[in-house]
Amino acid sequence: MDTSRKILRILAFLCRIGLAVVFLFAAWPKLLDPASFAKAIWNYRIALPLVGMNYVNAMALFLPALELVLAVVLIVGIWRRGASLLTIAFMLLFIIAISSAVARGLNIDCGCFGTSKVGVAIAHKVGLQRLAEDLGYLLMAAVVFWEALIASRKTALR
Repeated sequence: MDTSRKILRILAFLCRIGLAVVFLFAAWPKLLDPASFAKAIWNYRIALPLVGMNYVNAMALFLPALELVLAVVLIVGIWRRGASLLTIAFMLLFIIAISSAVARGLNIDCGCFGTSKVGVAIAHKVGLQRLAEDLGYLLMAAVVFWEALIASRKTALR
């Protein structure tokens, strides 16, 4: 294995673990208090076509559970391409929601880590800092995807 491939594997591993930790910290308090998370989603005031705001409660239950599953999959290292693509989709969704809130001048907490004391301490208001963090997570997920794609191509060539 060449040096650049080894560096990419190590970097992707670190990104997977980092993303998993973030998703674990994000999922757990929201799983324990879905009503507060539903309120955080509601605060974004994003009405979807055909359903309006009727998606909020389902999202408050579904999203943290999916974040938890994603964290486990990232830690274990299975389905790396799928997990990284889902992480990329999540980050794009979060970036769009935060950008929308910023553009509309909403002064709300991001709701990223729930409403527990720890969650409130590490979360931020929607804004440029929150966007920069999510862009960093997006980049980390892209590294995981890239490494998994290269690994699957090398396996297919054997």
